[in-house]
Amino acid sequence: MLNIVVPIAGKSYFFDDKKDGFPKPFIEICGKTMLEHFVKNYENVKDKRFIFVLKEEDVKYYHLDDAINILTNNESKIIILKNETKGMACSVLMAIDEIDKDNPLLIVNMDQIFDYNLNEFISIFSSHDAGVLSFENIHPRWAYVRTDDKNFVLEASEKKPISKNAIVGFYYFNKGKYFIEAAFNMIKKDVNYEGKYFISLALNELILENKKILNIAIDKNRYFTFYSHAKITEYERIKNA
Repeated sequence: MLNIVVPIAGKSYFFDDKKDGFPKPFIEICGKTMLEHFVKNYENVKDKRFIFVLKEEDVKYYHLDDAINILTNNESKIIILKNETKGMACSVLMAIDEIDKDNPLLIVNMDQIFDYNLNEFISIFSSHDAGVLSFENIHPRWAYVRTDDKNFVLEASEKKPISKNAIVGFYYFNKGKYFIEAAFNMIKKDVNYEGKYFISLALNELILENKKILNIAIDKNRYFTFYSHAKITEYERIKNA
């Protein structure tokens, strides 16, 4: 079974519960919540189980867990955090007891969707130790990978363009233990960016172990991120055109 961990416990720099009225997953886009768009995007992925990592206040005041259970037919595991962690890697590690160590693991952002059949990427990645999707960009907002001529990752960075391969929030690990071990090694070495531990930087630990990480470049016009209100407006304009 493919475990899909979705960390939604971090702080958003572009959204504010008080100003927006509701947490980011409930922001409406083309008449549906961001959460609905996300779940819909993965409905054709076979043999999967979602593991959502949530903030306690989003559960207590907005019943985010109930919304997730309705959308996923009560088949998701919910992890609730009382306090903010030191980055996405730490948030995912809070679900360590639910991650099958020998089965595939996918770590994804909730605030993005793809105009692709995601099964195709997962099928390709399954022949490798790990895999990431990337699109062409140079903005320091993103994480990046540098690759060889066969598209295998040689190096990963966070908020530093080392190539034009900007990583989307879609990280595949052939076995859950690959991520867990890499993340712990990264934290032991205190490899962080401004005090936060990112998934991207854990990839370098896999590279040191001679693991093969495949990068698949996707069309940026078929990838939609909702990290800001401006990006949501852009998506709505495209869909309504």
